[in-house]
Amino acid sequence: YLVLIRGLKCPLQPIWGIFSSMSRSTEFFHFPYLDRYVCSFQIKFRCDFSTTISEVLRDRGWYQVGEDDESWNLFWCEVNQLKMTLDEKRLNLHQRVPHFRNHYELTRKNLLARNLKRLKRQYIRDGRWDDVELCECMPLTFELPSDYLMFVEEYRKQPGATWIVKPATGAQGRGIFLFQRLKDLIEWRSAKDQANAANNLPGSTNPVQDSEQSQQDVYVVQSYIENPYLMAGRKFDIRIYVLVIEFLPLKVWIAREGFARLSGSQYSLDVLGDNKIHVTNMAIQLRDLQDSSCATSYKWSMRQLRVFLTARHGATQVEELIQRIANVVLISLHSVENVIMHDRHCFELYGYDILLDSQLKPWLLEVNASPSMTATDSDDYRLKYDMLTDLLNILDLEGRLKGTERRVGGFDLIWNNGPIWAACPGATDCYEHLHFYETRGAHSLHRLNTYLGAYDHT
Repeated sequence: YLVLIRGLKCPLQPIWGIFSSMSRSTEFFHFPYLDRYVCSFQIKFRCDFSTTISEVLRDRGWYQVGEDDESWNLFWCEVNQLKMTLDEKRLNLHQRVPHFRNHYELTRKNLLARNLKRLKRQYIRDGRWDDVELCECMPLTFELPSDYLMFVEEYRKQPGATWIVKPATGAQGRGIFLFQRLKDLIEWRSAKDQANAANNLPGSTNPVQDSEQSQQDVYVVQSYIENPYLMAGRKFDIRIYVLVIEFLPLKVWIAREGFARLSGSQYSLDVLGDNKIHVTNMAIQLRDLQDSSCATSYKWSMRQLRVFLTARHGATQVEELIQRIANVVLISLHSVENVIMHDRHCFELYGYDILLDSQLKPWLLEVNASPSMTATDSDDYRLKYDMLTDLLNILDLEGRLKGTERRVGGFDLIWNNGPIWAACPGATDCYEHLHFYETRGAHSLHRLNTYLGAYDHT
């Protein structure tokens, strides 16, 4: 569907008669947090960002300190400033930072693939065959340049298959391309080698800069999912927000709300060179748009997606899908559980990107250490504002929680040194879960405590 907006062609959301968008594009959105907590002491924060998080912190009634003031309780810092923050001073018991020191074990595509392979080998040795299958939640991945020969061997086993190349640490869809001919990869690799040689100045004495450059030169080549689930002929992926409070023991919360990101073009394997068809990243989809009002056409809320999938496949299949997605999240975290350096001062909000194939199988594309908190419209602002508010409630710097909560605002606890099972269904979701129980038997009561895209459960 196309609609003409201010002389520009923008894809319009497909209409099935049950959705309506209340979003409108403006330059600034702000819905202050009115229910401020009364705290017996002053909470101080530092913040490197001018996006939604800074507004949430101020609206909470907390006091912002400058760079030279180290009396903060929470320092919402950039990822690249984390090491400096943790190394330069010994943090006090009450101080928190929003990243783990070696978060990259989870958020770099090559390291995530390595950790999943290592966990898979361990499960094979232990005979945990159901968990072995979960470890295959990521498309077949090879690291370049180190795994190049292994990739070529696999490539020859799958003639005509489509592959996708991504930077191991890339963001906003940069440096991604698809190919089917090995010749295209060889030419790309040759061009990269020439560019690196030209930029490799003799006499470099900056090991930090050299290390950062070497990380930027690492790519992964993955088997491309050729049969994605389509909405109105368009490919999409799902952004899910996951909060890890600690890794030792592992404690995981999943946000109930997220969103689906749609491609702006009809899906086709006949055109591999158009990333707007194959890469649903918003930075790519909106790159050439001059009118930001089109942004809402590329996103669906998690609630809209769940209603749509339920209408197509029924509540039982959608509930099973939600459980599989939660298990994908958990298996990825288990793969780094003993690798991440635990620090009681750290927590982290991850942005998980999940792709569904035509059989409703969830595939893990990547995990983002710093998911964007910049709002594209009023609905997006509300989602992120409320989510960050709930995140701070879970951190509980004010000391209001009992420690036994299974749900805080829009977050559900799914793992706390073991699985957190969903409570028996209540009146608000009786039909959906009773049907699930009747069709799957008593064992279906053991469902992880997650309600992705569902209306608020009481």
